[in-house]
Amino acid sequence: MQTLRWTFDLPGVPKGVVTRLRRNKDGHDEPQTLILLSDGAFHPILGSNSRGGLGIGPQLPVNGGAGWGAQANWAGDPAWDPYSGSVLFCCDNAVYRLTSDDRVELVAGRPDEGREQDGLGWDARLDTPRCLSADGHGLMFCRSGEDSDRLTKLQLPASWRATPAGDSAVSSAAAAAAAGPTEGRVRVTTLPVEAPRGVWGLECASTGAGGAGSSLIMSTSTAVFRLSLNGGEPGALELLAGSELNDEAVIVDGRGPDVRFCDIFGLSTCADGTVVVADVKISTAVVRRLAPDGDGWAVSTLTPRLDEGWCSPAILPNGYLALCSVQEDRLLVLDLGLEAPPLALPAEDGSAATAGPPRRTLHADMGALLTAQPDGTADLILVVGDRRFHAHRAILSARSDYFKQRLAPERFADGAAAELSLPDADPAAFELLLRFLYTGSADISSSLAPSVAELSDRLLLPELCADAQAVVLSGVCAATVVGSLLWADRLGGTFSGLLSSLKAWYLEHHEEVHEAAPESVERLSGESPKLMAQLYMDITRSAKRRRTG
Repeated sequence: MQTLRWTFDLPGVPKGVVTRLRRNKDGHDEPQTLILLSDGAFHPILGSNSRGGLGIGPQLPVNGGAGWGAQANWAGDPAWDPYSGSVLFCCDNAVYRLTSDDRVELVAGRPDEGREQDGLGWDARLDTPRCLSADGHGLMFCRSGEDSDRLTKLQLPASWRATPAGDSAVSSAAAAAAAGPTEGRVRVTTLPVEAPRGVWGLECASTGAGGAGSSLIMSTSTAVFRLSLNGGEPGALELLAGSELNDEAVIVDGRGPDVRFCDIFGLSTCADGTVVVADVKISTAVVRRLAPDGDGWAVSTLTPRLDEGWCSPAILPNGYLALCSVQEDRLLVLDLGLEAPPLALPAEDGSAATAGPPRRTLHADMGALLTAQPDGTADLILVVGDRRFHAHRAILSARSDYFKQRLAPERFADGAAAELSLPDADPAAFELLLRFLYTGSADISSSLAPSVAELSDRLLLPELCADAQAVVLSGVCAATVVGSLLWADRLGGTFSGLLSSLKAWYLEHHEEVHEAAPESVERLSGESPKLMAQLYMDITRSAKRRRTG
């Protein structure tokens, strides 16, 4: 089974992914996954409840309450809190919450005042709070402090307690009515714990009802610790893996103190109690897992080295792992066979509450069908380069005019053959094209966009071809515009609109192209004198219009 991987371009820098429960019209609590951008905007991740294709939805419309500005200087590290049924997140020097009805409220600190002061709600002060985590029983924890090495506890008021689906709302309503101005505010307390270094990951882990047996899994840049909690009060700090004495930029698997981390940028806990971390090395990253092993913990690396630095791992309801780019406006999603921890508030006896069944979608189910291949249901093998793709004739014929004709025995002698070859096709581009045929969507990377555009044009898929051309245009720069111009000019036909857009971009930025990539201009004049002459004439006419206008 092939490992799924998506990379999404976003309208801003991602700073965390969180899944919450929202009550649907049938009274069931249904998971909804959100990505939080650095400017405070939330966007839903579509398809996260089923194993298949994913997408990024439009910005969530929120109602800003007191203390919420139109745009944050920095927002991130969202955490789902089943106790209050809300998402809490950090914003500058404060903590806010996104309620179930999409209101944003200030709950602790003030965004424009960065110092440490215990207290209630907005009377308390926090210094760059980060790494929020909830124990599910009314306590939140985060890192704070000038050196990012202090832990802060946020005790939520009883009036915030949410009512599980199907239960009476009387108790919560009564608690809210009885709460005075003090009881209705968050109590902020700095814990008497100082981490060996700055804290870069924090997750609550609970092993009993009512928060009994809770602990904090905490990481610095080079080590992972467990901090036991007794009613929210910290105990001893226990090293699980890594070393604070590690000053070498190396990644070494193993057990306990023999493990070496390079630079941990966030962690997340799985349903089975294991922990995944994002370990960054310069402009690359790997995903690593910590698992109990006898009387200690063992660390293994789950992925090959990933291009770019990726951080803030979060497990989606379908088990996929989401990672935020450290610097770019991108989100990476991987299928590593993980299982997300439960979202619902546990019952009083410690048994886990369950959310309503996730809604099935055609998009997700068709994606899952393709992912499961070969599972014995396919009746066709497509040979592309050195790869073999198992597929279903009926789906290909229904979704593509090319395959409708190519698989017809009355038109082609090998139309009914069990295998069909596609010569001169890029296997990576075809893999993406095949997912588009099954699900109706595809995540097209800039590096693959030209190949996808050519192949989809050849296989009579104008929608996918247009999407791929749009990706080519969106990624154009001074260093690449000439190559894209020559490519689009060579293909002609369907690519004439893209060629016009690329010409317009060149005219607007021709001075930048000459300065940053003069060799590309020489290439243009050598490979296509006619195109060079057209661009020169357009530049001349444009300059003349500016002088006379």
